[in-house]
Amino acid sequence: MGNNHPGRIALLLLLVFGLVAVFADVSPAATLTVGPGQAYTTIQSAINAASVGDTINVKTGLYNEDLVINTNNLTLKSIDGPALAEIQGVATADVITVGSGLGVTIDGFRILPGASANTGIYHEGGSTTHPVTIINNVIEDFDDPIAWCFYAMWGYLEDTSFTFCENTLRNSTRGIYVWGFKNSTVEVSRNTLEDCDEYPMMVEYLDYEGDGTDARINDNRVTLSAGEDGDTAISVSHSEKTTEISGNFVEGNFATGIYVENTGAEGQSPAVILMEKNEVRGTGLGMRFRSMAYNMPSEFTVRYNTLKDNEYGIYIDSLGDFGDDPLTKIVFTKNNIEGNGYGFYNGDVVRVNAENNWWGRTSGPTHDDNPGGTGDRVSDNVDFDPWLTEAWEEDDDSGSGCNAGAMSPLFLLWLAPLGLLLRKSR
Repeated sequence: MGNNHPGRIALLLLLVFGLVAVFADVSPAATLTVGPGQAYTTIQSAINAASVGDTINVKTGLYNEDLVINTNNLTLKSIDGPALAEIQGVATADVITVGSGLGVTIDGFRILPGASANTGIYHEGGSTTHPVTIINNVIEDFDDPIAWCFYAMWGYLEDTSFTFCENTLRNSTRGIYVWGFKNSTVEVSRNTLEDCDEYPMMVEYLDYEGDGTDARINDNRVTLSAGEDGDTAISVSHSEKTTEISGNFVEGNFATGIYVENTGAEGQSPAVILMEKNEVRGTGLGMRFRSMAYNMPSEFTVRYNTLKDNEYGIYIDSLGDFGDDPLTKIVFTKNNIEGNGYGFYNGDVVRVNAENNWWGRTSGPTHDDNPGGTGDRVSDNVDFDPWLTEAWEEDDDSGSGCNAGAMSPLFLLWLAPLGLLLRKSR
């Protein structure tokens, strides 16, 4: 009787204080609608009227304008469905320019060039305080020799997240280029890139001089039509803490399918790379590696991949200065390597572990040390024995998709006391 539960009151105050701290920089958000018969008939007019954190819903239609975003944490969304709101540039500028240090979400647009095919979406870089999310867009026909569908030269994006997911890029010279992250998360997944012939996908300097950036480059599909020539389909450079390159499909006359170079440049040691369940067909160099342990030891696992009908299945230029370091662990295992002109070429003097792979024949690969082998050819300094006597078969375990919009762990931490408050007092 008469119990005022001072402990529960104190806990409630703690919860309120915590939520205020978490959302201190969040102001009440508004939704602005663009389209025929709406208050805003151009997207730029809505952007100019928007405040931090607002959402701009764009209805079906063709919008001829070059957009400049200088307000933080805006969401631009094609409200009637993906690609139903089309933005076509009108001048020689980039179609959408996002100012330095700004978070933004661009969701569901079809983006076309204007008078000059410069860049579809250009982010000026800088350290953002909110995520950058580019999702569900179709960006096409940026075929100028220096054009990109998406370009971001961060000058380092710190302590935040970058998501480029479920976009379609087609008929363009170059696809996506992103450079420079520190202590962040990077997700480039489930994108389709068709006939982007020079550099469809380049992701570089992951956690350069940082303390840990985790990156996922997963489940992308990069193809060239018959008769088209390309340079490098997927390029990943200067990876640091943990980088996963998985489930990607590359096919067409690219000089290189997947190129990974300068692993472990200046970041956290060891650099950890996992490459699995990728499939590369019909290229010059299926998977190419250069400086796999560049400035520090690395842990490199390449497994369950399919390399078929390439000039070279796997090609190593060099292992790097730390290639023979005791802490460096480089393993190629349980890959299907068949029908290539050369299955595995190691240009370094350090021997690499390539045991338990399928070389297209039960007799194993073609090499002087395996007189009866009739499978794909391997070079010296490749440890290929034992080998698989049949190809591995992939289980049906589709990827988890994009991770944009996850709830803040700090917010979850402050929800914990709520459970205590709701418990019945005894």
